[in-house]
Amino acid sequence: MTEKNNSVEFSEVRRLNREVSLKESTIITTFNETLALYKQLDDKKFSRSAPIPTISDDEFLLVLKPIMKKQTFGDIEVTEIKENNFVLNVCYKEVSNDEYLAEKQKNPILILKIKGNIPKSIKLIAVNI
Repeated sequence: MTEKNNSVEFSEVRRLNREVSLKESTIITTFNETLALYKQLDDKKFSRSAPIPTISDDEFLLVLKPIMKKQTFGDIEVTEIKENNFVLNVCYKEVSNDEYLAEKQKNPILILKIKGNIPKSIKLIAVNI
């Protein structure tokens, strides 16, 4: 990553709603860390687990689990990620989700694959609060 304010390439890997102990944002850089995360997210109700993603040398996973402020039983949608002086600014919106509302689920988790160098810190920015 450079010292400038640049948009960062990312893709969604997995979206779920689960009550687990995670920070608002977590950086995953190794396959062993990925395995540990997926073991924590595994749902025993299903006989098969979700596919475990691989990451190459120039990628890392970013796990987001923000505290919902506006949509208690909502979901999150990342609108943009920018890097500024080795800080990843993750802009997101809280959006409604009928399934989460019906099931009274309030712990959305989003896993993103990000291309680039590992940042020093992550800053979550809610854009519709």
